[in-house]
Amino acid sequence: MKDTPTGILILSFFSKFLGVFLIIFSLMAAILGGNALTTVSKDGTIGLSVSNASDNKSVIVTATEKGLPVDIAGIQMGDSIVKYNGAAITSDVITNQVMGSQVAGEKITLTIRKNGVEKDYELTAVRSSLFDKLIIVLFKTIPVLLMALYVLVGFWGLLRSPYSKETILIALFCFCFGCFNYATINTGLDAQNFVRKYLYFDDLRKFVALIMWFGPSFWVLLFATFPSRNRFYERNKKLTLLFIFLLPLIVILSSVIPQSYNWLGIVLLTLLFTNMGIGVMLLGKSSRNVESVLERRQVKLMLFGIKYGAISISLGWLLILIVQIFLIKYISSTIQLASFCLFLTCQIGGLIIPFTFLNSFFQNKLLETQSALKRRVRYIGFTLGLLAIYLSAIFIMGHLLVSLFDVKDTTFIILVVLFLSLTFTPINKRLLRWIDEKFYPERTKYAESLKSFIQSISAQIDKNDILLKLKEWVSLTTHIYPVIPITFDNNPAIYYPFKDSRSNSVVNKIKSGAKFFWDEVTVKYTAYVDEEEIEWARDNDISLSIPMISQGELVGALNVGKKQGEDDFSMEDIDLLSQASSQTAIALQNIKLQSEYIDKKRMDKELEMARKIQQNLMPKDIPPVEGLDVYGESRPCFEVAGDYFDVIKLEDGNTVLVVADVSGKGAGAAMIMANLQASIRLGVQLSDEMGDFVTRVNNLIYNNTSPAEFITFFVALWAPKTKTIFYVNAGHNPPIAIDDAGNVTKLHATGLIIGVLPDQVYTVGTLKMTEGSSLVIYTDGMDEAMNKTGEQFGLDRIIECTLENKNKSAAELAKALNGKVLDFCEGVPMHDDVTLIVAKGI
Repeated sequence: MKDTPTGILILSFFSKFLGVFLIIFSLMAAILGGNALTTVSKDGTIGLSVSNASDNKSVIVTATEKGLPVDIAGIQMGDSIVKYNGAAITSDVITNQVMGSQVAGEKITLTIRKNGVEKDYELTAVRSSLFDKLIIVLFKTIPVLLMALYVLVGFWGLLRSPYSKETILIALFCFCFGCFNYATINTGLDAQNFVRKYLYFDDLRKFVALIMWFGPSFWVLLFATFPSRNRFYERNKKLTLLFIFLLPLIVILSSVIPQSYNWLGIVLLTLLFTNMGIGVMLLGKSSRNVESVLERRQVKLMLFGIKYGAISISLGWLLILIVQIFLIKYISSTIQLASFCLFLTCQIGGLIIPFTFLNSFFQNKLLETQSALKRRVRYIGFTLGLLAIYLSAIFIMGHLLVSLFDVKDTTFIILVVLFLSLTFTPINKRLLRWIDEKFYPERTKYAESLKSFIQSISAQIDKNDILLKLKEWVSLTTHIYPVIPITFDNNPAIYYPFKDSRSNSVVNKIKSGAKFFWDEVTVKYTAYVDEEEIEWARDNDISLSIPMISQGELVGALNVGKKQGEDDFSMEDIDLLSQASSQTAIALQNIKLQSEYIDKKRMDKELEMARKIQQNLMPKDIPPVEGLDVYGESRPCFEVAGDYFDVIKLEDGNTVLVVADVSGKGAGAAMIMANLQASIRLGVQLSDEMGDFVTRVNNLIYNNTSPAEFITFFVALWAPKTKTIFYVNAGHNPPIAIDDAGNVTKLHATGLIIGVLPDQVYTVGTLKMTEGSSLVIYTDGMDEAMNKTGEQFGLDRIIECTLENKNKSAAELAKALNGKVLDFCEGVPMHDDVTLIVAKGI
């Protein structure tokens, strides 16, 4: 917005203001229309159609309906109505009364002039027919709906790109064309209420009718400046702008200076069709002169929208003119109603024009949008044509059955209609299949080729082989070169051109499933593109990147160049490449899953072996210990644990108790634990002083592990002769000692954890173990066990449970502690290994 010219800013704000005004007007019109529909059941008619007389002081009877009050009274075509209920004819009377509907049972006096003689006719309005009521409903709702749709489409464009000259012009065209639909189709609203009386709705409606004449001007102005400025327009800008806006200027002048010009209508229609034709000619010329691929796609999509939108709108008006002028006397009210419905449907179909325009300006899937619309238009057109043939056949057969064969039983007619209806769907399917074969022959050829490709990659077990087959198949089938498929498997040895640095980066666009057209990158593309990415695409002549996605996961991308001998990709090419990418992604994912499954089975086997080895490292049976009742166990939270306990009986009659917790879990921790076990088993036999022994173990672990790996370690030497335990606590959870009187002692750390720093000094602590005393050595898996609320089991509960069960054996005390922990966790899985040694003095 900072660099936007002032003129564009003013035009943008004006356009938004106009859009908001028209949205409000649409709501007011909807309110009036809804109010009129509430009384439609009471509507009446006198069976009269009129047109303005040249003197504006009377109206001419153009048609009378047989059997209705006007026809019964003898009023005929060509008669002049000079008064309505005693009031002289005015433009308001014509609009709101004579041409409007009456209330059933209402008394109406018409003053008719015949052969210069005036005569009063008193008529009573009768209830309108169902056909008339349906027409009223359609023509009081559809025009408002059409106007609202066009206004909303234009407003959507302004919100998406508020300061783009192209979107502003197409939005203004949408506003004007929406006003055209409302002003030309609407039959008038005769309800007198607050909206009309106090909000000047009738004056606003005249203003809306004036706005519509600006539509052709904005249409020509758009194509005089897009995709590049027309040379004649640039050289003669003032004269050209005068011609472009001549149509609305004449309309404004004729409304300010009301005069009766017989030629005015012809001039306005001539200018209208001239402006629309010039716009199409300018766009057609641009389609031959565009330079960039993006502009070519934009122009092609716009021409497509104009082609089918103009056909839809023209068919609607042609149909209604033929029905109302040439066939009105010969067709039934049902056929008339059907023709009105088709007319209104065709006008709605005209929305394809602004829709394709705005999509082209937003560069929103240009090729996909054009192809999808083209296919749907053809499908809908052929389906509607077949439906029209069926309805005609049903009508003709019903008429023949009644008139020629005098069939009066409706059951037989219903059966015939039902039979024809049942054949519609299968015939329509065959017709659509024929359309694919006729208009999209590549689709059939590609479908067969794709089946062969899928079969060829389904048997592959190597990722590189699949990518090679994809590359060869794409080049051979579509004649596109080069073809570079890549996968995103986090392999540092492979160069990836895509950077995942921003939310709107190329790779994130691809992750969302979007196709990335590299030839559109340099023309105001919305994605963030790194310079390395552009250089990679340019060096490899890449035009399009298509995501390989399987089950919502981005596996890779298929990068392709241009189709040999063609200006651009066809939609069949893109569909084929997209399907091939999806199938390749599935095949790659299957290989990945198979590989992961094999790796998992191998890992499971290795972990099972490690678990058995680890179990063998733990003491299977606790050896009898003089003066102590000892029990130990370890429960891993994974297949293998990082916890370790041991009970080692020495030759001198002493016993060593060990509990350790290696940082981390799983196989890595188990390997360190095995190393620790070997060091302890050997070291305790050779060491006379416990502090020196732990220092040597610390240095050994420090030298053979990374700085991030460490061990908390508690080792105790039980001397039965002195009833004393000598211990070292290397940063381990403090074991709990309770004497026979219930006094609690915590054996806190006497040195740093093992494996962090070399040459650490460890102090040796002592503890007397008399009969009835207890020692509980545990790992942090026990005190840090959590329940559903996230609360930890904690040291206090360990002490409490030990005190409650201090008179039990070592095994019973261990069982009580484990049971207490499990009850506390309430089914929450343990998140760490739990290892425990309980020693009781005996």
